[in-house]
Amino acid sequence: MAKTEESIRGKVGNTVFYRVGNETRVRSTASNYIDADTVKQRANRSCLRVAVRFYQHLKGTILQEAWKVAAGGSGINGYNAFMKLNMTVFRSDGKIGDFSRLQLSVGLLQKANHLKATVADDDTVTLTWEKGMDVPSARENDGLVVVVLYANRSFSPVFIDTDGATRGGGKAIFRLTRKQGTAAHLYSFFKEKEGKAYSASQYIRI
Repeated sequence: MAKTEESIRGKVGNTVFYRVGNETRVRSTASNYIDADTVKQRANRSCLRVAVRFYQHLKGTILQEAWKVAAGGSGINGYNAFMKLNMTVFRSDGKIGDFSRLQLSVGLLQKANHLKATVADDDTVTLTWEKGMDVPSARENDGLVVVVLYANRSFSPVFIDTDGATRGGGKAIFRLTRKQGTAAHLYSFFKEKEGKAYSASQYIRI
């Protein structure tokens, strides 16, 4: 690997220019590379396309910001951080293989202790968690974020209005909007007041 002071990207002949942070690096590629195009390689490429399609729906949302924060100082961007952690969750048939393994956020803030969800007959959900914590990794004014993926439109994240729920409140109440019998996959996490830190998302299926 070599480095250059020029800010360029792309491929010239067998030479590839790429960026890592604020640095431009140079590497060579094999001149006689042949893509074997095996069944496994095709499946992997399909999974990648599915993962990319899902990530497109995170753009412009708090989830994209959370991944930018998570990637800060690591030499990669939020997109790469998301793909590195979630790539294997997606299937080549265009679906999410395991909702419980999908991470919609990661971070240094503490997750909710003893997170539970109850659902009423009218689909009103009550989330509860342990209160009484106020440490640097778990401030009482950390805001709660809840995202729902409905099984029949799992690539369209729904951001729930939690009415300003915070970690210190220990509770959030909201209502789902779904057809009877449709599974709802809930992902909740905390956001530092200024949006400079997040916790890892926690999953509950309802």
